[in-house]
Amino acid sequence: MNKLEFINHSCIILSNKNISLAMDPWTEGSVFNNSWNLLVNTPNNLVENLKKSNYVWFSHEHPDHFNPPNLKIFNQKTNFLFQKTKDKRVVNFLSKISNNLKELSFKEEFFLDESFSIQIIPFQYIDSMCLIKLNNIRILNLNDCDIKNENQLKIIKNLCGQIDLLLVQFSYAIGKSNKENTDERRIWSSTILKKLSKTINFLKPKNVIPFASFCYFSRNDNFYLNDSINKIGYTINVLKKNNPEVNFLCLYPGDVWDFNSSWNNDISINKYSSHYNKISPIQIDSKTIDFSKNQEVSNKFINTTIKNNNLFFLYNFFNKKNYDIFFNLTDLKIKCKFDFQNGLQEVSKFDLTKPYCSLSSDSLYQLFNSGYGYDALIIGGRFEANKLGLKNLNKIFKFQAKNYQNIFYNYQSIFYNFIKKFLNKNILFYNRED
Repeated sequence: MNKLEFINHSCIILSNKNISLAMDPWTEGSVFNNSWNLLVNTPNNLVENLKKSNYVWFSHEHPDHFNPPNLKIFNQKTNFLFQKTKDKRVVNFLSKISNNLKELSFKEEFFLDESFSIQIIPFQYIDSMCLIKLNNIRILNLNDCDIKNENQLKIIKNLCGQIDLLLVQFSYAIGKSNKENTDERRIWSSTILKKLSKTINFLKPKNVIPFASFCYFSRNDNFYLNDSINKIGYTINVLKKNNPEVNFLCLYPGDVWDFNSSWNNDISINKYSSHYNKISPIQIDSKTIDFSKNQEVSNKFINTTIKNNNLFFLYNFFNKKNYDIFFNLTDLKIKCKFDFQNGLQEVSKFDLTKPYCSLSSDSLYQLFNSGYGYDALIIGGRFEANKLGLKNLNKIFKFQAKNYQNIFYNYQSIFYNFIKKFLNKNILFYNRED
């Protein structure tokens, strides 16, 4: 019997007889430097069901999909699936839990049994989608893949064929917006649903399950970002209006669907509405980081950036004005300035017409210290910045973010990427095995 069980956020379990495949198990805890939490607590019995899964696939390594603290429920009997990558960060971590690892190349079809298979389709630099065939049912899990144009949709449709079930994210997952910018966030939400409607209209799936957005910005310094999120009831109404021939399903943790039965969305939507109305900032004791510690990690950041990118001097020559920024450390009441020449230095004056960013000392520490510090800050939203500040944050930490994706600003990489793009002008899927 075919069965889909919704666990939480972007985590589902697909079952066929005695074989089960789980996806992206974020079941508890705060992620992105304690910036997001789940909208609904995951019931213990669902965690137990997840624990018994034969196979577990991860779409990418963002912590709301690949969350190391949640993976302790698995053991040596678990079979892990992930896209083949050069860096092997994910598989190296998973190998500490189980030796049953399968790295899948693009277009490689892996059979869980004779009538249950999965194909992983890498997208951009770290994301991936997957096509699952379950007893002649075709399931496309787009997850967080941000489809940007019709050409990408054509490639996906050619790869996947007729889709019986489409799984898609439905709200914004970014926090680069200040408290007063409500209109900007409303535009984000509207744009997401317009793009999603076009994707559905082009791929023409029989069924759609919106998921991967059942979380909220959960701290005092980013809670305001929830004011314009797409809620599930409104989302389904908009998508259904634009695609009346498609069957849309709203699943709540613990809901099970057999791919055939009719589904009453009202019950699940009402449950979610109750949770949306009850969210509030979570009080977590943030660790205050001494200013000297932030100076140390900023110096390490500078050295690592220059070491890993031998064209840095050239970028620095042409973009030097974009490589400095003022920081206001809200918990330490310290104002400081960063640039690649002097590092992080305390200052007495804070010119709001210059590039600036306000954040806590622990957020600044993570920004400098973590390979995905910039992504975590921008996605988590525990900061505020002016337009110049956003621009310079992107310029300064571009090296860090790209290096984490195995893209380096050096002669070899620039030449290799130029040739690859020249040979394939319609490139969509980047080969992370290289």
